[in-house]
Amino acid sequence: MGSFTIEIDAEKLKDILKKADRVCGTLEPSNRKLTFFPQEGKLYLMASDSCFRGYFELSPYLFSKPFQPFQISLDVVKQFSSELLGRVNLLFQDGIVTFKCQNEILRLRVNYIENMAIQKIPEKMVSVSKKKFLSDFDLASCFIEEGSNVDIFISPNNIELISHHSGMLSYIKLGTQNIEESEEKGTFEFKPGSFSTSIPYVSARHIIKTFDLEEIEEIKIHFDELDQKMYILGNDIFTVCGDKPTETPEKIRNLCNRFQMQVKINAAQLQKLLRRSLISGRFSDTQLYTRNGELVVVSQYGGIAYKGGINTEINVNFSIKIKAHLLRSALNRMGSQNVLISIVEDFVLFSSPSLTRFLILRNERVE
Repeated sequence: MGSFTIEIDAEKLKDILKKADRVCGTLEPSNRKLTFFPQEGKLYLMASDSCFRGYFELSPYLFSKPFQPFQISLDVVKQFSSELLGRVNLLFQDGIVTFKCQNEILRLRVNYIENMAIQKIPEKMVSVSKKKFLSDFDLASCFIEEGSNVDIFISPNNIELISHHSGMLSYIKLGTQNIEESEEKGTFEFKPGSFSTSIPYVSARHIIKTFDLEEIEEIKIHFDELDQKMYILGNDIFTVCGDKPTETPEKIRNLCNRFQMQVKINAAQLQKLLRRSLISGRFSDTQLYTRNGELVVVSQYGGIAYKGGINTEINVNFSIKIKAHLLRSALNRMGSQNVLISIVEDFVLFSSPSLTRFLILRNERVE
């Protein structure tokens, strides 16, 4: 391996480790590793949850001979670096990496790996609001669980997100304004209906937590359909793998396009009733139905029963069953004071006033 020494600011190292921590997550401890590798005159650190990857530039790489990529424990380096100040020297020598800062030293034996490189970043990408993207991604992934996915579809007019779990489906249209502006600036590269991917739930949550640390207003996105990989650029470089979605969004999109408001409910009132209906804990089953101008929330467990209602001007009949905490979690992320409700075919649709965020549940009281 030879001997190489690199100096880095302690605050920069801690910022990188904080992001790496969120990329890896805590679900699978074996993924909590840091990979060091040189490329094109720079030294990079890579962290991954096995699907979502973050690439962080540590420093310029001033040596003519590159070293073999290696891995070390994220948790050990994170613990050592947490209170460091000033400059940190990294020494790579004979299979040992040494971190030295003032009078403190950490030595770790490395685990060599074969290859590591950042793929070429596409020149043309779509720019979207970071706040909007994370907010919509949060809604799409907040009620699903491990084993579920967030499906993403992109066209010149929309980025669409779809997810479903336990009888509830979300459909979200990312704002088109940013995409149209990107096209005018010459940074739009996508063809209609060309790109779609399905991202695992765990990686979706890690994306949200990681980009929450990125102090930027916009992020850039590119889909590589050949490798089913999505590039996300902020201050650092990120990629996330995916599979081809099993279904297309046309049926769901058409269903939501037929939305016509039939009642408006105060979101806080409905969330309060859902919270109070959790009589058997987080997984309480709850029924919502309409009766005589009232929206009723009912849950029952053993010898315990709860019932609450909201007076409305509703004149349509519907009944849905759902885990209370799932609907409450999703409604909490709709981002509006009021929730609009519409009956379309055999489904009950909850929507934001902007008609860009939808929750879809089957109507068990079909007339």
